[in-house]
Amino acid sequence: MPLRLLPWAPEYGTSMQFDAEGSDDSETAADVAVEGREWEPIDPASGPTAALQIVDGVRRAEAHAMDDGPDGEPLFGLFGSFAVGVVRLEGRSASILEPYVSVHRRYFQAGGDPVDRDVDVGADKLRFEAGVPPKATTANSLVDALNRTMLDEEAKLAEELSRDESTLTLVDGPLRDLRSPGKRVVGYVKRIHNWYIESEQLQLLPALGVGQRTPLVKLTSPDGRERYSWFVRIAALGSRYHHLGGIMRLEAPGFAPLAEAVVLADQSTSALPRLASSPVRDPRAPQNLIPVGALEAVLTHRLGDRRWLRRLLAASIGERAHAVAAAAALLMKRTET
Repeated sequence: MPLRLLPWAPEYGTSMQFDAEGSDDSETAADVAVEGREWEPIDPASGPTAALQIVDGVRRAEAHAMDDGPDGEPLFGLFGSFAVGVVRLEGRSASILEPYVSVHRRYFQAGGDPVDRDVDVGADKLRFEAGVPPKATTANSLVDALNRTMLDEEAKLAEELSRDESTLTLVDGPLRDLRSPGKRVVGYVKRIHNWYIESEQLQLLPALGVGQRTPLVKLTSPDGRERYSWFVRIAALGSRYHHLGGIMRLEAPGFAPLAEAVVLADQSTSALPRLASSPVRDPRAPQNLIPVGALEAVLTHRLGDRRWLRRLLAASIGERAHAVAAAAALLMKRTET
């Protein structure tokens, strides 16, 4: 195949990569015959579900910092914010469910004994809850910890919402992070790290039409956890883009009976193409679904203006540093007298 573009804007990377470096999921076994069908494109037997809800979140590193450890060693710190929420689609209407929108602030430090940080905002305060992420030693690892914390909150929300079996719940990312999901939950993977299938099965992906899926694959992790997975073409991007640019991987819980997993696969495959975003409007199209883009915009607004918050942080830290210096000077003066 001649050279083709990938649709995501370059500052976002790509929607796929063919290596699993750093992944704890690379030893997962894949059964490509679990559905008992020929490995060929499948048209869904079930139409889209009447109600669909999508869980997603946004996170932001507000400011990097550095503190001194007990022995004077420098310790990286990170002020970060994230928000999670859900958008519900029913018929032609879409709405963000306000009771499930939450904003969180964290101060992570690579060691030491950090304390919660309060930032004055008029008569109110923004509290950055302190913590020391395990094995975090660098600024980048603190950003990773912030992302991990956000994904944990997304998983908790998805678990709660997926108990409603009248609605199909979509959650951003693989389902391996959900501890006790309901039966009608599907993970949609915007950025594919692991393909799981061999080159023989990968050859089917270019043949998928919009709204078609592959047969199900049964994934079994080394710890015995199981998931169903399948690939869907959600958009045809034209000849300038590589054929994999319009592909998305999805997952369903492995504890569900096969027949129920097939229904989830068919319903999600029917629903997603109409939600795919356009490269003209979204830098992560088509995988960043239109309702998700709208949800992300609302959640980002709830985080507050980045420059305003950074100024507040700088003023708060500066005031504390001045107070500490003044107290130290006073103590020194009393010691001298």
